[in-house]
Amino acid sequence: MMLPWKKKKLLALLDSEFGQEPEKDYYPGDIDRIRTYYDACRNDRLDPFYVDDTTWNDLDMDKVYRRINACQCTAGEQYLYYMLRRPMNRKTWEYQHGLIGLMEKNADARKNLQLLFRRIGCPRTIDLTTAFHPKDSSPLWLIIYFALGALLVASLFLAGILGPVPLLALLITNIMVHQSRRLKCEYEINRVNYCVALILTLNRIRGLKMPDIDPYLEEAYTHLEPMSRILRTGPVMSTMNGDMFQSLMMVTFMTDMISFEILKKRLAKYHDHFLAVHEAIGQLDAAIAVASWRAGLETRCDPEIDFEADHPYVRAEGIVHPLLKEPVPNDLMPEKSMLITGSNASGKSTYLRTSVITALTAQCLCTCACRSYKASPFRMYTSMALADDLLAGESYFITEIKSLKRILDAQEEEGFLLCAVDEVLRGTNTIERISASAEVLKALSRPETLCLIATHDSELNALSGGAYQLAHFEETVTDTGILFDYQLKPGPAETRNAIRLLKLMGFDSDIVTAAHDRADRYVNTGKWE
Repeated sequence: MMLPWKKKKLLALLDSEFGQEPEKDYYPGDIDRIRTYYDACRNDRLDPFYVDDTTWNDLDMDKVYRRINACQCTAGEQYLYYMLRRPMNRKTWEYQHGLIGLMEKNADARKNLQLLFRRIGCPRTIDLTTAFHPKDSSPLWLIIYFALGALLVASLFLAGILGPVPLLALLITNIMVHQSRRLKCEYEINRVNYCVALILTLNRIRGLKMPDIDPYLEEAYTHLEPMSRILRTGPVMSTMNGDMFQSLMMVTFMTDMISFEILKKRLAKYHDHFLAVHEAIGQLDAAIAVASWRAGLETRCDPEIDFEADHPYVRAEGIVHPLLKEPVPNDLMPEKSMLITGSNASGKSTYLRTSVITALTAQCLCTCACRSYKASPFRMYTSMALADDLLAGESYFITEIKSLKRILDAQEEEGFLLCAVDEVLRGTNTIERISASAEVLKALSRPETLCLIATHDSELNALSGGAYQLAHFEETVTDTGILFDYQLKPGPAETRNAIRLLKLMGFDSDIVTAAHDRADRYVNTGKWE
C-alpha cells in the first residue's frame, strides 16, 4: 500500500510530465527488445499490413517513437511500437481514437492508471514473446521439488530412529538444489512475475470500477476468469521477503520454486488469455503516451480517415515534422502523384518524410502534426536513405533497385499506396538513370498509388508522360550566401542557382558565363552541346 504523501508526490510528478518530452534512457538492444511484440504479431500475420523496416528506417521512426514514448510499463512500450507500425482499420481506429480522447479528458482516471503501470515498471530485458508462444515443459523439476520436500519431512519424523545425519544431509541437499535452481531460473522467474503483475494490474483496474474506462476493457476482463488460479497464487516470492523463519522454510522446502513451476505451466496453458491482458494494459499505457504527445504539439489536429474512399487522396494543411524545433509548415494537397525538384538542402527530403510521417501518425496514432488532415487510408512505402550493403556484397545501385521493386510489387496487393522516393536510381550514370527512372515513374503511376518523387532531373516529367504534378523548392543566392525558405511552390523550378553559386565561391567569370550559356541551349533545344 502506497503511503498518502508518497502517492500525492507521485501524482504531482505525473501531472508535471504530461505533455513534456519523455526523459528516458535507451541502451544498446533496447529497441530490438521493445519491438518483440510487433515482431510476434507480424510473424503471426495478425494484421493485413505493417510498415516495413526500410520505410521505418528511412523516416527515422526510432526517433519519433522515443519522442512519443512516455509509457510507464513494458507492455505499453511494446504496444506503442506496434501501433506505429500498423495502420489501423476503421473499427480499431475508432476504438483507439476514443481511448486516446478519454485519456486527454479524464485526468484522474489517467493518473490512477499511470500509478498502477508505474508499479509494474519497464524491465526491457524480459522477453514476453516466450509467454505468447510457450514451449512444452517437463514436470520433472516439480516432481523433484515435491520429492525432496517429502523426504525432508519424513527424515524429520524418523530422526529419533535414523538419527540426525539423514535430516542434516537432506537439509543441505535441499538448500544447495534451491540455490542452484533459483540462480539458474532467475530470468524466467522475473518473466513469470512480470506476467503475473500484468494480470494482477488488470484485475485491480476492474476493481476500481471506472465507468469511463470499463467499456473499453469489457472483453479483456473476460480473460481474467480463466486465470483466477494465477490471481490467487500471486507472484513467485523472493527469499529476501518476510522474516528469517519464512525464508528458511522457503529455501528448505523450495516453495518458491514449486510456485514458479506451477505458474509457468498455468501461463503456458492460458497464454492466449495472457496475450489479451498484455494487449489491454499496453493499449491503455500507449493511449496515455499518445495523449501526452498530443498535449506537447504546438500544431495538431484529429485526422479524418475516409475509409470509404474510392481513390487515393490526401488534403492536409500546414504539415510539420514532429521532431523539428522550428518547422516550416507546408500543405500536402496533390491532385495526383508529384514530382518535386529543387537543389540540395532546399527541403525536398524533409518534405517527403514529413508527408509520410503525417499519414502514418494519422492512421496509427489518430493524430497529425498539422492544421487539418483528411485522406484515404494508405499503405506506406519509402525509398530514401539507402546505403551499400557491404555484408551482402551489394552496391548502392542493387540496394536501390530492390527497394523500388518492393514498392512495385506492393502495387499488386489490395489497398491504396502512398510512397515517397528520394532521387530515383541515383546510383548509376546519367543516361541510364534518366531512361530507367522515367520507366519506373510510369510504372508507379497507377490509379491506386499516390507517389511523391524528389529529383534533380526535371526532364523526368515529360519522359514519364506528364503523369506527375510538378512542384519545387527554391533558394535565393545573395552576395553573402544562400537562403532557403523551405516552402513548396507549384510548377517546375526555374532558377539555376547552382551556377550562380560558382560565382559566389570565386570561380572565373568565363566559367560561370559558359555554364549559363550551355544551360540555356539545353533548355531551348533539349540537347547538350
